[in-house]
Formats: sequence, C-alpha cells, structure tokens
Amino acid sequence: MVTTPTTNQPQTDRSGPRIGGLRAIGTLTILIGMLFAGASWAVLSDREGENQQTFDRIATIQANQTPAFPIGVVPPTPTEGGAPTPTLETTSADVPLLQPIDPTPTPPAAPTPAATREVTPPAPTSTPWVLPTPVPDMPPPTHISIPAVGIDTEVVQVSSYTVVIQGVTVLQWNVADWAAGHHDTSASPGENGNIVIAGHDDYRGEVFRGLHDAEIGDDVYLTSAAGTFHYTIREIHLRKEKGVELGERLATGLFMGPMPEERLTLITCWPYGVDDHRMIIVAKPAVADTGTNAP
Repeated sequence: MVTTPTTNQPQTDRSGPRIGGLRAIGTLTILIGMLFAGASWAVLSDREGENQQTFDRIATIQANQTPAFPIGVVPPTPTEGGAPTPTLETTSADVPLLQPIDPTPTPPAAPTPAATREVTPPAPTSTPWVLPTPVPDMPPPTHISIPAVGIDTEVVQVSSYTVVIQGVTVLQWNVADWAAGHHDTSASPGENGNIVIAGHDDYRGEVFRGLHDAEIGDDVYLTSAAGTFHYTIREIHLRKEKGVELGERLATGLFMGPMPEERLTLITCWPYGVDDHRMIIVAKPAVADTGTNAP
C-alpha cells in the first residue's frame, strides 16, 4: 500500500473580510440613523419656531382687530404655554369640522331686579343685523387665488351629514382632497351671504397651507361662472379645537353659519403637523370696504 504523505498547508482565514464588511455596514447604518435623527430634530425645531412666530403674530392681530363675531361666538379660551409642540403625526382627520344645526343660540334670561331698587335696562351697544336684500341664485365658486401666500387651487362642492356627539345633533362637514371645498349650503359669490370654503393644510394636497402666512389686507379672488370676485382679508382667528369642550367647538362652528352680509370665510387647521386649532380667515368685498379693519 502506498501512503501519500500529508502536507500541513496553512489555511487561509476568509472570515476577516466578511466580518470587516459587516462592521462597516453596521457603522454606516448607525451614522445614517444619527444623521436622520439630527435632521428630524432640526426640522421639528424649525417648525416649532415657525409655529411660535405664527401664534404670536396672530395673537397680535386678534388683539388689535375689531371682529364682527358671529352671534353666540365668544373670544377663544387662551392657550396656555403658547404654540403647541409640533410632532410628525398628522391628525387632520381626528378633529372633524362641526357646525351647530341651530346657529341662533337662546339668549340667557335677564336677572330679576331687586325689589328695593329700580333697574334701567342698558342701551344696546350695537345695531341688530338686518337681512340683506335677496338676490338671484348665483353659481358656486370653482377657483380661489390668494397671490400673497401662493394659494391657487380649484374649488369643489362638499356636503355635510348629521352626527350625534354627547347627545347633541350637529353637522359634520366633509373636507375636499387635492382641492378647496365650498360648503354647498353656504352662499355663492354675489349672493350677499357667508361663503364658506375649507381646505387641508398638511394633508392630501395641502391646498390651504399658505393660509398660515396670510395677513390683514391680503387680496382673495374667487372665480365662478358669473366672473371673478375680489375680497380683502379683514379678520384672522385661531381657535382651539382639539381637547376643548363641545360647546367651544360649536361656537367656532358658528363662523360657518348664515351671515347678513357678503363675506368669505376660509377655514383650515393649524399648526402644520399638529392641527389642534382652527384657523379662520374672514374676507370682505374689496369694493365699498368701510370696516374698522380696512387696510
């Protein structure tokens, strides 16, 4: 029998390159994660700063303007701690747009005067609203433009449906995607009533994101089959919507109700990515503007 001599050959260790490659991939993954976390923190920090600036700006506007609040609307509850902390979560669908079915609240009963003193009723502080002269039905708006903030979008018709919340039957409005939505029971341009248009600020088109930067005096243009109608922004309101009592939410909903004058009411959420407030912008016809807030 022939025996083949065994030669002890050194074995090549091939695990080194594989382990080194895995370590390199792990290190790269960690670096990418750190970069992403840093970028996310920077975005949130910038957004928080922008939200605080907007909150402060609108607080100043609300303090200086003389709004014609809809009947039954009281100034909003102050927000503690300034602007809310932004997150990456979008909650637009979590806070439905509500409107009371009966927009005229029952006035509180007058207190009974004491028997020993004579009480003189106070003089009225404002003239009651007078319903406008009826006009023929006008076509609904199909386009809205606010050049100062880059809004230029289609307007479609949206409807509402009734829901019961805490035993109260209210209207809940649909919000259009990829377009602004005209409330189909509100007025159309030229009808001497309240034209209500709502849109998302950070969801499915973000068509009303620019409203966050709107200022008193900005021009708004509505287009319908009857022509183009020119309005000027007169009021800007921020009202807390998430985490407040139903009564306060319904008071905000009164901005969507009938009005005895031609006005345009624009509604979106604020701040971007948080959406726990309603931003409500009221514009009046640019011609014959004589209100207190005229630019």
